[in-house]
Amino acid sequence: MKKVVVVGGAVLDVFAYPHEKFILNDSNPGYLKTSLGGVARNIAENLARLDIDTTLVTMLGKDEGKKQIMQNAQDVMLKLSSIPATKTPTYIAILNEENEMVAAVADMDEIELLSKEHIKKRDVIFKNADYIVLDTNLNLDTLQYIFKTYDKEFYIDVISCKKAEKIKPFYRYIHGLKLNILEAKHLSGLDTDCEEVLAKYFISQGVKEVYLTLGQKGSIYMSKEEVVKTPSHQVEIKNTAGAGDAFLAGIIYGKIHELNIIDCAQKAAEITLQSKKAVNDDMSREKIEEDLWNI
Repeated sequence: MKKVVVVGGAVLDVFAYPHEKFILNDSNPGYLKTSLGGVARNIAENLARLDIDTTLVTMLGKDEGKKQIMQNAQDVMLKLSSIPATKTPTYIAILNEENEMVAAVADMDEIELLSKEHIKKRDVIFKNADYIVLDTNLNLDTLQYIFKTYDKEFYIDVISCKKAEKIKPFYRYIHGLKLNILEAKHLSGLDTDCEEVLAKYFISQGVKEVYLTLGQKGSIYMSKEEVVKTPSHQVEIKNTAGAGDAFLAGIIYGKIHELNIIDCAQKAAEITLQSKKAVNDDMSREKIEEDLWNI
C-alpha cells in the first residue's frame, strides 16, 4: 500500500456566520461554529477517510485542542506523530451570507517551531513514504532539510501569498504545486490574469505539475506535456474553507489509484463545499468515485 506523510499545521477552526447580509466594518449578528482544521491536518484527514495510509507530522499544545485532534485521528485511522507545543494553533474565519470567506486570522506561530531535528527523529517515517505533502507554515530551514534529504514526490499547498515566498528556492524539488490565482500572481510577479501564462511560469521554474484552482471557474492543470482546463459543477456551498485542501487530497488519491487526477480532485473539493466543516464527514472512496466517469 502506498504511504503518504503530511507535514504542517493542525488547527482549531472557528467559523463566524452572519444571520443576514454581511456588512464590512460593522458588528454583524450571527453565530460561531468550532471544528478541526489546518491545511496539513485537513489534507491528512481527507486522505485517511479515503483509506490511504497517511501519517500527519505536526505541533500540538497541551490543551483541549490536542485532545480533539488526537481523538479525530483515532476515529478516522490517521496516524499522528505530534511534537509538543505551548498551545495548539487556532484559525478564525469570517464568512459572508453566501458562506464565502471574507477575512481570516491564523495563529500559526507554533508550527514554525517544527524543526529539522524533529524531522530527523522521524526519519523512518519519511524514508518509507511514497508521497510527502507539505504546507508552507513550516519554517525555511525545515523545508530545505526535507526537500534536500528525501528523494520523494513532493506536493505543496502554498496556503497564502506571504507564506508562499518560502518555496521559491525549491521549485525544482516540487512534483505538484497547488495554488490559486492570487498566489500564482504574487509568486510569479506576473501582472496577468491568464491562467495558462501563470501556470507555465512555474513549469519553467522546474515544477513538474501545476494545479491552479479558479474558484467557481474550476481549475487548470499543467505539465510539460499537457494543459487541462476543468469547469466546476454547481453544488450547494455551505463553506469554502477546506475545499482546496480536499482538492489536493483528491490529487493524491487519483495518483495512487491511477484514476483521472483532476476529476478526483474536483470531486473531493465539491464534497467538501457541501459541509460546514473543513473536512466533510461523508468523504469516502465511494463518494469520490460515485459518478466519476460522468464528470
